[in-house]
Formats: sequence, structure tokens, C-alpha cells
Amino acid sequence: MIMPDFQDIVADPHFMPVGVSADMHTIRFARVSVESLRAQAFLDGRSPYTHGPETAVAIDELAPVLGGNTAPSRVLLHVSFCGSTLLSNLLDVEGQSLGLREPAGQIELADALRTAPERVSRATHVVEALLSRTIEGHVPVIKPSNWANNLLPIWIDETAIDPIFMTIAPRLFLRAVFRGGRDRLAYAIRLAQHLAPSIEDGAGRLSRSIAAPPDPLQKAARLSLLALSFQLTLFQTALKERRWGKARVITFDQLENDPVGTAIRVADILQLPVEVAAIRRGSKAVLERHAKVPGRRFAASEAAEANRLVEQHHSATFDSAFAWASAEELCLEMPV
Repeated sequence: MIMPDFQDIVADPHFMPVGVSADMHTIRFARVSVESLRAQAFLDGRSPYTHGPETAVAIDELAPVLGGNTAPSRVLLHVSFCGSTLLSNLLDVEGQSLGLREPAGQIELADALRTAPERVSRATHVVEALLSRTIEGHVPVIKPSNWANNLLPIWIDETAIDPIFMTIAPRLFLRAVFRGGRDRLAYAIRLAQHLAPSIEDGAGRLSRSIAAPPDPLQKAARLSLLALSFQLTLFQTALKERRWGKARVITFDQLENDPVGTAIRVADILQLPVEVAAIRRGSKAVLERHAKVPGRRFAASEAAEANRLVEQHHSATFDSAFAWASAEELCLEMPV
């Protein structure tokens, strides 16, 4: 089999960046199709979506070819449990646009940021340019993992992204974390630890959050709010530095109350070349299925009952965590 050279890979968006070497010197590529990408809820490696062998290309070869001629990526930045996967699905329109949900390469870059910031910065711009290529007439809308929110200072440094910022009310956020049990609690705690180095006094706040309460659930609630606060702090800094307007901030409530209207508004903000009628046509099927579990239907009544039970069992824990967050002056809201 003849392996493609790096110029072929740059020219053909069917070669998608799927990972980065540990030393940040090479990017791994594999062949994809619109169908294989669209079929996956996430592109973080939970399930296969590529065809054939991977090819590694040096970043030093890729960067000069890509240059600075690529347009900013349309990106849905988000905190956890705010409906970002649903919005990505609504904006994924056959023949016009394609949602890329949580590409693995961005997650690997986020993991390496602390140890190799300069190399990660260069690799991040290359990966972003590659992900933003139109494929088979479909314009990508990238939804990074929120694990990659620590890359935001790099993304805005050279205006590599054209973003939407998605948030959720802090109490709804805590309910969602606790609703998911140990797995979600563990993820929220890891996320707070992961993002702390990117935030002023992040390590100090991390220490203070676990210093006093003997109750493990109270510690988990505090750390969950800290993870939310760190992300919103990064979002607010980006909004201020780039002078992006409040219209780019989308809340879970807005999406829940008017999902189709919100998707149309976001498409307009991002100047996404999709037909409004096409978003409307596709919305019925999107809203009927579970955003994160292919083949499963979404039941609003089940979610509401789960939230009620979580609040019933953990309201005192939540109240105490919010009292601590207020004393710490955590950023838990975005301007809307």
C-alpha cells in the first residue's frame, strides 16, 4: 500500500487528525467519511469511526503548508451537562454541515498542556486548522470536550476559533453531576484538578475546597462547583479579551425552552451556511432521540423525576456548597 504524503493529507479532509504523539512532534491521521463521523455521538475513542491504518506526519511539515490562511473554526465551547451535544446534533445538517463532537486529538493536547506548553500551542493551531476543513460539502462545527477548555487561551491567541459559549445554572449543574453517580462525580473532580493550573489561584482554591469538610459528598459538591467556576472564568476572560458580545453566550435554559430557535440563532451568529428550513426539518428526529446514547429515545419526564430525587436527597449538601462558593467568590454565572 502506498502511504500518502503530508501534502495529500492536508489537501484531503478525509484524513482526519485522530491523535498527537506524546512529544507533540507528530500528528496521527486516519481516513474518515461523513457517514462514519455523523454516526458517532463522540469522537474521543469510545467507539471506532476511522478506516484503515493511521499515518503519522511531523508538525514541522504540516505547519508551513497550512500557513495562516485557514478561517477560524466554528466551535461550541461548553461546560458539562448544558446541552452542547444536543445543539451539535441540531446543527448537523445533511449535505450542509457536520458536527465533530469531542475529537480525541484536542483531548490529548489538553492533557499535555502543563508539561509542554509551547509545543502544545503550535500543535493546537495545526490540529484546529485541519479539523476546520470542509468535507464533502459539509462545513464542520466542532464541539470540543470540556476537558479541552484549558486550550482556550491558545485558541484565542491567534483568533483560531469562532466560538459559542454554552453554560448552565449552577444548581442545575450540581443536580446533573450528582444524578450521574460516582462516574460523573469522579469526572467533575478530575476536571477541577485538570483545569486548576490554568486559573489564577486555582491550586489554592483546590486545596481550600477539600480542607475543611469531612463529608465526602460535600467535598465532591465543592469540587464540582470549582470545575464549573474554572471553566466560566476561562470563558469570561476570552469574551473580554476578544470583545465577543453576550449574544455568543447560550444557556441550557434557552436551549431547553426553544431548541430549534436557539440552533437557528447560533447558526446565524457563526455564519454557518445552512438552510433554516433544513434545521427545522431535522429537528424532530434529533429531539426525539437521546443526544448521547445512539438508539435510545429521550424522555423528559424521566430526567425531571431524576432531578427531583437528587434535589430531595442532596439539597442540604448543595446549599452548603453554594455557601462556600459565595465565600470564595467563585465565578458561577455568565453575562447573558
